[in-house]
Amino acid sequence: MKPIMFWSKNSIIEKISKISNTLDDISADLFCGINTDSEYLHKLSLPKEGSPETPYKCMGMNKEINLEKELVYPFIDSTFSNEYAVHPSPYFFMLPYEIKADGLKKECRLLEPEELKARYPLTYSRITEFKNNFEHDSTPLSSADYSIGGCKLLQYVNTPKIVVSDHYSFQASFDVAGNHVFEKGCGVVLQDSSRYFYVLAALNSSISRVFSEICQSNGLYNGSLTPGVLRRFPIVFPEEKNLESLISTLSSYLTHIHGQIYRTVSPDIFGSENYEVLKFYERIVNLLVLDTYFTKDLDPRFLEILEENVVPFGDYGRESSSFSGFEGSGCFMDELQVVKQKILDTPDFGKCRFNSEFTNILATLKNNGVW
Repeated sequence: MKPIMFWSKNSIIEKISKISNTLDDISADLFCGINTDSEYLHKLSLPKEGSPETPYKCMGMNKEINLEKELVYPFIDSTFSNEYAVHPSPYFFMLPYEIKADGLKKECRLLEPEELKARYPLTYSRITEFKNNFEHDSTPLSSADYSIGGCKLLQYVNTPKIVVSDHYSFQASFDVAGNHVFEKGCGVVLQDSSRYFYVLAALNSSISRVFSEICQSNGLYNGSLTPGVLRRFPIVFPEEKNLESLISTLSSYLTHIHGQIYRTVSPDIFGSENYEVLKFYERIVNLLVLDTYFTKDLDPRFLEILEENVVPFGDYGRESSSFSGFEGSGCFMDELQVVKQKILDTPDFGKCRFNSEFTNILATLKNNGVW
């Protein structure tokens, strides 16, 4: 029997600080969002009653404009909660770049004025009009007028990625389609795409709050998250593949639930009962991640009960077409409620115990506002 360690706040911080494997080791790339300060780029919105064919509304001018949709991208607003799933924003950005979709990393090229005029006349006309009428500048249009910083993000447009923003702790969302533009925060493209949901769970766990505190105390950042900071995020994978698969599946549940909450037009679908379902799975995932990072000693029967009841999305889809990937509806919440109840109703579940060491970790994190 291994000796029981008393986990103080300092010992937890020390343990996290000594983890050598980091997000940088498993990432294909980490990068900043783009700089959206340029007024030439145009922050756009669609009228509420509009369809994708409706002219865009240019923010701040109350003017509808037509633009080629190939140059318009949905936007992730970091002021919203973006935990697990991307919170849809009503805004879009016009970015006059050509992106060739070949492989993981795309070729990205700023369109020169002559080419922009020939291929995308509506966008060219809009930028020129803005320069002449609002900037009161009659000189010929130059690509320098509308180029942006942070082009690395555009190289990974249409590549699935994790987008991490910083509130009081990190919030990580999975951009499944990878077609969103964001300003504040960092994008993460992994070498192994099968590990997105596990990494997502780790970034949204209590570990991120401990790491955030370490960064602040060491003066690594002052609330402005950068790739240099995020590269140091410690990553520990379970020794057992079935445990990693379990955490990934639960993380996919949470991505689905948060996505439904962000997208639903009827808040009643997510009443108090469904909120409890959400919190139940969040607590379970956090427990599993914390055990992976610290003790690796959860009650084996606890894990068995979870594995018996928690199955990937595709397994639901075999019997009902309403459960396909991330296109589920309120019905899927009913399924998740059933799974939760099966877990709780398993006779052995109430007998499962956390060892003293793990209970001590939970208590310490809770007392320090991390749990």
